Amino acid sequence: MRSGGARWAMTEEFSASEKDAIFQELRNLDRRIARLELRLDLIPSEVAPEQSPLNPPPSMPAATDEDAGLELSIGEFGLAWAGSAVFLLGIVFLMMYAFNQGYHLLSTLIGYCAATGFYVAARIWQSDFPYLSRIVRGASLLLAYYATLRLHYFTATPLVENERVALVLLFLMVAVQLILALAARSQVLAAVAIFLCTVSGLFSGSQHLLLSLVTLQSALAVFLALRWAWWRVLNLTIVLSFAAHLIWLLNDPIARHSMQAVSQLQYHPIYLFLCAAVFSVPALLYHHDAQTDAARVAAVVLNCLGFSAVVSLAALALYHANISPIFGGAFLLLLVASAAQWVLTHVQFAPTTYACFSYMALSVAIYGNTGVPDAFLWLALQSFLVVSMALWFRSRTLVVVNTAIYLGILGTYWFTSPQSNLVNFVFAVVALASARVMNWKKERLTLRTDGLRNVYLAITFVLVLYSLYHAIPESFVALSWTVTAAGYFLISILLKNVKYRWMALFTMMATVLYLFVVDLARLDPRFRVAAFLFLGLMAVSISVFYTRFRRFIGGAKR
Repeated sequence: MRSGGARWAMTEEFSASEKDAIFQELRNLDRRIARLELRLDLIPSEVAPEQSPLNPPPSMPAATDEDAGLELSIGEFGLAWAGSAVFLLGIVFLMMYAFNQGYHLLSTLIGYCAATGFYVAARIWQSDFPYLSRIVRGASLLLAYYATLRLHYFTATPLVENERVALVLLFLMVAVQLILALAARSQVLAAVAIFLCTVSGLFSGSQHLLLSLVTLQSALAVFLALRWAWWRVLNLTIVLSFAAHLIWLLNDPIARHSMQAVSQLQYHPIYLFLCAAVFSVPALLYHHDAQTDAARVAAVVLNCLGFSAVVSLAALALYHANISPIFGGAFLLLLVASAAQWVLTHVQFAPTTYACFSYMALSVAIYGNTGVPDAFLWLALQSFLVVSMALWFRSRTLVVVNTAIYLGILGTYWFTSPQSNLVNFVFAVVALASARVMNWKKERLTLRTDGLRNVYLAITFVLVLYSLYHAIPESFVALSWTVTAAGYFLISILLKNVKYRWMALFTMMATVLYLFVVDLARLDPRFRVAAFLFLGLMAVSISVFYTRFRRFIGGAKR
């Protein structure tokens, strides 16, 4: 009774309007609590935010969890985007209409006033409608930038005739937007500011101004990623930076309105190399959990892909006569980044990715600096260098990629290049050395199967026979193959490895087949006798070996 009396006394103290206001505030508070509970899954999702003792639900059919979630997503998020975009375009069309009617100053004032109104509304809605507030705030910045841009550009009668003054106003607008973004700790606003900075640099039509701004914003994005984990801003900046380089190489059609390749004097690759170096810095500070972080992985991949693509285009457009220096520089930059990342972090993904792209750049540099078939000799030696680096990185991925590249280079050499005895033997030696290194350090490479080793040994087997066939006079081919088989048996004894005995057996069989199919008909009787006697002696000796050393054979390594 006391509580009832107290409630009655309280209601008597307020007028009807005051009581309505109190109940309205309670309803609003109840709605906010209900929304929070729904988002945090603290109440069943079928309970709508409006269902409270103070505001009973209307009579309507019950919705399923999936339907309710879809409805909320469309209503709260989808319509926020759509409505903001439509309203923003409406303001833009109103500005264009006023401008076309001759009211140039009024058009600009409409843009600035609408941008200010958007920003104030976003601040007011920040607590009640946070998602809509962020979208409207971004729209206000875009509208303010567009109004500033129209002061000089896209018109025959600009309000600001001096382009330098117009550029200063654009960059001041970008600086204000960046300050607001950092003050609000907003990734979205920071991304908008960086995007508009890139656009402003393109409108300037100045190589040094554009590429300097791109380098500075790259450093800023790296700082924000490391300081506040703004990895999405970093990934967007990587795309924008390399896109700006690409657009400039195409003669900056945004400012000059004519798409063509720039001259060599109009582009300095040093800016491109600086961007790639800056974007490689975050990987120097990765931890072991970074391998599964999609945003950080994307930063590594985007940097390698963007840098390689722009370097390739610059080489084709500006340095086609001598592409080796620019690709050699790319190789050194990516290799240093790879080695530094491995030394500092011991996280495999980033160093392996940078190493793969660095050796692809080295392949192009070698091809551009040497003629065919000499280039294939150095490419084969490069393959062994990659395997050695994979040992250091403990990277199985790098070995697999290198194997694929080695097979591609070998196939290209066979089908497109004139044959060279030296190159043939180098390919064979590299394959054999790679197989030995992989077997020697297979625990370091975490190779659990012998598949890749078998591939290299099979290549060695074929290449040795092929190389001897082309390098040795035809009268001594069978003898040279027989000696090779004996060498394989000797290696198998020294290393206690059964794979080399298999290679010896296959070589013996290939020699027998060659003798009966080829040499039996064409060889001089003297060479024929020597070949058959030597091969027969080798075959009998090997048979005796197998008979006398069964126990040794059973204990050999696989």
